[in-house]
Amino acid sequence: MNGLLIKGVGGLYTVYCQGQRYLVKARGKFRKDSQKPVIGDRVTFFPAQGGEDFGAITEIAPRKNQLIRPAVANIDLLMTVFAAASPQPDLLLIDKLLLSARLAQIPAMVVVNKCDLSDGEALADQYRKSGYDALCVSAHTGQGLDALRARLAGKIVAYAGQSAVGKSSLLNAVAGLNLETGAVSRIERGRHTTRHVELLALSGDTWVADTPGFSLLDAQPMDPQRLKEFYPEMRPYEKDCRFLSCNHIGEPVCGVKEAARAGLIAPQRLERYGLLFDELKEKWSRRYD
Repeated sequence: MNGLLIKGVGGLYTVYCQGQRYLVKARGKFRKDSQKPVIGDRVTFFPAQGGEDFGAITEIAPRKNQLIRPAVANIDLLMTVFAAASPQPDLLLIDKLLLSARLAQIPAMVVVNKCDLSDGEALADQYRKSGYDALCVSAHTGQGLDALRARLAGKIVAYAGQSAVGKSSLLNAVAGLNLETGAVSRIERGRHTTRHVELLALSGDTWVADTPGFSLLDAQPMDPQRLKEFYPEMRPYEKDCRFLSCNHIGEPVCGVKEAARAGLIAPQRLERYGLLFDELKEKWSRRYD
């Protein structure tokens, strides 16, 4: 049988197949091959037989992508969420999440929640100018929720953002659930707990995992000279830079900075790019410490 791995705790996994959930364990060959099943894996398995308590995973299909922390595979979309107001939006965090998605080759979008409290269109436009799909929504009034449902339909979605921006409220509104804050895809930490993530079925073949606090930047220091590769809005204007190696920070005659001054790309995002460049530069210098 073939199914989707939706939960794993302490070596015991739950596989979803044709509307049913099966408890299984991974065969010993995976340990020998230093391979571990990951939530989101497409697996071949057989269910419990002959009075056995658990079935067994026999094969893991090749993964198209994988997040490291928490471990989730085969993500179709990373949905980054922040609030237009309350709390103050941390757009540098959103930029880091979007960079992490590009490094993992995962499509990403931006969702601005609580647009009933403040106009979030200017914030969304920063990302639209960067080529990202960005929606203004309100879990309270229902603004934009139909469009959000359409974006999520049929996908495995990783769900990330600041605390208190209404991520669980959005899921409640989109899928008719009744979740408390932090109840989705629990990441458990503590002396006697196992860190795990669980995919939650929204409807049909749509699944979502909340991913608070993950950062591929912390796990994989990156050469800051590569950072501009992950900002597609800069590419059309790099031909106007005096230097081929221009990082668009302090260099003279920079086409990207001119484009920001003209409003062709978001100047706020370029400013945060400079902060991220400096952060990466420091981490890169300490990568062998």
